[in-house]
Amino acid sequence: MSASASKHLPSQIQRYLDPVVEEFTTGEYYREVYAAKQEFFEKAGIVYEDDPEYDQRMSIFMDWFIFDRDLPGVDLSPIKLYYRKNKENFGTEELTIYRDFCSTVHSIFRMQRRGWFSGGLRVADLFSKKSYVVVETDIHQGFAHGDLFEARLVPFKGKYEFSKGFCFHPIEMESFILGEVKKVRYQDKSRQTKLILQLSAMKLRHLRFQHIDVKHIYSFDSKFGD
Repeated sequence: MSASASKHLPSQIQRYLDPVVEEFTTGEYYREVYAAKQEFFEKAGIVYEDDPEYDQRMSIFMDWFIFDRDLPGVDLSPIKLYYRKNKENFGTEELTIYRDFCSTVHSIFRMQRRGWFSGGLRVADLFSKKSYVVVETDIHQGFAHGDLFEARLVPFKGKYEFSKGFCFHPIEMESFILGEVKKVRYQDKSRQTKLILQLSAMKLRHLRFQHIDVKHIYSFDSKFGD
């Protein structure tokens, strides 16, 4: 599956997220975005504009910044702070939408099958072992049974949709990935996220050192840096 397949969230979701992104990436938060980028790249690998996965990586970063990373001084992610500040002014539909946005699922997934009758993709979360049916769009046509990939599920109006960024991992590294997932399955979410970003860094190194056996890249003892 080509990692450049998806660049935009469905417009309906993006319409609700745009004001959140605008508020927390400008003005007093501008410097915070810069600090967050440095933090993210240290964990997930440094990406350059000419990297084939640049757009994907920046999308994953923005999701991590908006949905996961707590802002200093408030210990809430931007989406949760936005919800807290504005919930008294939301209508019933907006209240549900933004509350659901506070519960996205960032994980490593395995593609199980297409739900031909339900019109969705069935994927398994490797950490929780839960299965989800995700709304399918044209950009998902290249997904194949057994694909292993990092993604974020966004709950929206009673369904799940994929967010922008994907990081597909080599299928031949399935045993390694499953072994590492098993080690942190019952640990807190921050430890799971750390592993997700470590695997993302390994994928980036794999793209840069394609002449090296992938088994030497997907390793915590790898000698190949960014």
